[in-house]
Amino acid sequence: MKRLRQRKPLATSAGPWRNETFMAAADVIEVAEALDTLPQGPLCLRHELALFWRVLRAAFDYETLLLFSSRGHLKPELVATILLGFLPQRWRPAIVFYGEMFEPDPGFKGWLERCAMRLADRAITLYSTHTKAEIPVLAKNWGISPGKIRASGFYLQDMGQLVVPKPRGNHVFAGGNSFRDYEPLIEAARLIPNREIIICSNRLEGRTDLPANVRAGLVAPEDYDDLIETAAAVVVPLKTEVRRITGMLTYLRAMRAGKPVIVSNALGVSEFIDHKDTGLVVENTPKSYAEAIEWVLSEANTQAVDAMCDRAQIAVTQTHTVAAHVEHLLEIVQEAALRSATQSIECPDSLHSSQS
Repeated sequence: MKRLRQRKPLATSAGPWRNETFMAAADVIEVAEALDTLPQGPLCLRHELALFWRVLRAAFDYETLLLFSSRGHLKPELVATILLGFLPQRWRPAIVFYGEMFEPDPGFKGWLERCAMRLADRAITLYSTHTKAEIPVLAKNWGISPGKIRASGFYLQDMGQLVVPKPRGNHVFAGGNSFRDYEPLIEAARLIPNREIIICSNRLEGRTDLPANVRAGLVAPEDYDDLIETAAAVVVPLKTEVRRITGMLTYLRAMRAGKPVIVSNALGVSEFIDHKDTGLVVENTPKSYAEAIEWVLSEANTQAVDAMCDRAQIAVTQTHTVAAHVEHLLEIVQEAALRSATQSIECPDSLHSSQS
């Protein structure tokens, strides 16, 4: 049975991406700026209800919706999707859920979150993560079929153009707060006391036991960027037991800036860095960090390190661009639209079935 009226192809609340291809393919579902501000501000019920209503309206006007999975305190896009799941298949749009679908909270709240995701899953055609490594983790965390999950890659907004690297200084840079584990790096500093290590993070505030060659504390954003761009090497010491990707903004920016990167072997890292080809992927131990830093800074390895940085810069500017990300995402959207159309034919609603 055909739908009651012709719908437009695609509406999205994800992005925005300053990309002509994407903007030509999709109409934008308006989202209040406050809902996209990080860190997240206080609950604004008016903004969240408005987005909830816009998603519901778009569901009847468009063949496919590309929605962001984790926006707002009340997750209005998720709640709207739950309600759409109670409609007959032929009345629903194809829905692609995009973004950071992190693991559930513990206890009763986590149980409620899993219940909500199971209800929403009735209406979700496909999910889009940033990496392939997240697919089995997402499937296990939320009880989703891995066959419904695709990877669209990760991007930096200003990628796509090679930059001339600044000369490398003498310091080793490490920075960021999210899911960092600085203790092994601090212990590594004790093993290489002749190397200056600058850690830009608030996680070490008030520490009086840092080695003499470690300087720690927050800096202004422009100084943070400059410390990356002038570093002899950039270390991203990630916690390796977490079940989400993190740290990409730091090490991809460093690779684009032509700096050698040393990253702990956390979830998804190997999809961005080829060990010893575009960077070093190491164990999260003092010995591993110390050996990697010494190898990168050794004059005997200058030629090999320069070649590694050149390959990394080219790989990042060709692969992790908005254009590449949009291309992958639109492929997922097209697959979802085809799947939904096929399911509507194969699984007519009960009224249609009773008339057959």
